[in-house]
Amino acid sequence: MIQHDAPITNLQRDEEVVLYPSFGYRVNRVWRVVVEGIVFGRGSVNFRKRLMIRLLGRAMRVEPTDLDSEIFRERIEGFVATPEGGRRMAVEVAGRKFQLQKKSKRNGHFRGALRLTGDDVDRFGWDKGGARMLPIQLVTPPGDRRTIESTVRLIEPTGWSVISDIDDTIKHTDCSSRRTLLANTFLNDFREIDGMASLYQQWGSQGAAFHYVSSSPWQLFGPLAEYQDEYGFPDGTFHLRSFRLRDHMLRRMLLLRRKGKAAVVRRLVHLFPERRFVLVGDSGERDPEIYAACARKYPDQVSAICIRQIPGREVDNQRLRRMARGIPHGRIVLFDDSSELPSEIVAYGGSAVGV
Repeated sequence: MIQHDAPITNLQRDEEVVLYPSFGYRVNRVWRVVVEGIVFGRGSVNFRKRLMIRLLGRAMRVEPTDLDSEIFRERIEGFVATPEGGRRMAVEVAGRKFQLQKKSKRNGHFRGALRLTGDDVDRFGWDKGGARMLPIQLVTPPGDRRTIESTVRLIEPTGWSVISDIDDTIKHTDCSSRRTLLANTFLNDFREIDGMASLYQQWGSQGAAFHYVSSSPWQLFGPLAEYQDEYGFPDGTFHLRSFRLRDHMLRRMLLLRRKGKAAVVRRLVHLFPERRFVLVGDSGERDPEIYAACARKYPDQVSAICIRQIPGREVDNQRLRRMARGIPHGRIVLFDDSSELPSEIVAYGGSAVGV
């Protein structure tokens, strides 16, 4: 990240930007802050996009009128928008303006990192529920009076962190069925897995930082962030999957969910070598194997793996034995209901609580 006297954002008036909630971490005496977002244009719905919507309706076996609902229009919005590549982006954080070195990619995404001093953080940060936060705002072009902003959570080198899956872990999705998965993604109200928001609130009140890692596409960030807020899940960073319309939506939606999230999980754990991690997922996909591999790689950091048992797709004894190889006794917790998990996150740092 380079600081300029006059940072530039060459955003067009008909283009929009979303800044994702991000995090910062200490490197020696400075803070390194991650900046991520997307730039896109609304544009018109062309023939190709209308065809995609029709195919989506057929896959869900719904009537064309069902696609006129407010929920569907909100959920499909990100998929019919036009990503804008090649845009230079600048942000303001802690009273300073920074130019991102790289332009937005073809899929509209941009990412960068900047360095702040401890004095910057002390002057501009604020406390929210025990977390230290910083505002981040897009530097808009001259004459553009829009306010596009988000927040940065400053995560200390020590403490507790939770890496959580979303689908079928904290939100009902039913990834086992294409029809149900698509309907729960595009047509139905998002529903909480009972008790998970309350449990996470308790962990958050004890200082835990949250990272929501999912195979859901970035185009669903808005609805997922609204779901997080509606049910009271703690603030956290989102780590979703890149996805383009031309990737043949119905096929790719399913293939994305079969690919691992291992690199994202490993990167988060690697960034905080002195923090303790609780990894929460479900038995329906590859969360148990991904988390187990991470625990073997970082045995001093991963204190617990909590896997929600999906009816009909439970972790059986054979799968559990493979998963548990090389992992200390007590670190794998299989649960059916959130009430089976300790409300005190520090419980994972003591005696055995699981398998």
